[in-house]
Amino acid sequence: MKIFLASLRMEKRSTGIYRVDFLLKVMYSIIAMYGVRSLWAALYAQDPSIVGRPLSSMITYAMLAVALDIIFYPSAMSTAPQNYISQQVRSGRIDTDLLRPVDLQRQLLARNGSAALFGALWLVMPAWALGVLLMGLELPPTLLHGTAFLVSGVLSFLILFSLNFMLGMVCFATTEIRQITMAYSGILTILSGKLIPNWLYPEWMQAVIEILPFRCVFETPLNIYTGAASRVDIIYSLLLQAAWAAVLFLLGKIMWLGVHKHLAVQGG
Repeated sequence: MKIFLASLRMEKRSTGIYRVDFLLKVMYSIIAMYGVRSLWAALYAQDPSIVGRPLSSMITYAMLAVALDIIFYPSAMSTAPQNYISQQVRSGRIDTDLLRPVDLQRQLLARNGSAALFGALWLVMPAWALGVLLMGLELPPTLLHGTAFLVSGVLSFLILFSLNFMLGMVCFATTEIRQITMAYSGILTILSGKLIPNWLYPEWMQAVIEILPFRCVFETPLNIYTGAASRVDIIYSLLLQAAWAAVLFLLGKIMWLGVHKHLAVQGG
């Protein structure tokens, strides 16, 4: 918790120094949300039955997908664990991270968690409020859906962090993961429901997506917020997210322990 609070203070201090940059990020949040709203409105104008859901629900889904993406990557992709680790490994500065009394996984979790929380409060909330007031973004249908969405959002962040962290571990074997990261980002965008809702894919592809953790990152919280998930679906979805979050975090821990042991031998 101390690491998290320290990282949160650093985010606040950085915002105070780079105020213009912060204002530009707020403007980007609003413009990006308005952009996807206009896109789906244009698609519905061509064929109202193209998605199978009301336009208002799809606009809410798309705008919230942008909001979640901004929360998960509040300061661009360079803050993602895999990119940070890659930079540190290539530059040789990874030793400074290893000298700290907290292991690398918890360091990056605190850093990314504080950045995500700060981004949610100061970047996304103003854009969300403006979306509700002026752009047709709907509120959750019930208090249960709203509360479950917040819990699901936290679990989504943990799942995405663990996936990114495990990808970062590959850096210690390959040093350069730029091409791997590009492929991973493409797969995540396609299978998570961030860009295209998964229910629009063919049934065989939906069956594949069901057994992968990617849909838990975007589609699950978005379906909860828009009311597409029933009470039973909400319980199942949250339990599934929690299971994936625990399994992936543990896998990341195992990979890090293996890497750290190897580095200790090499430096011995």
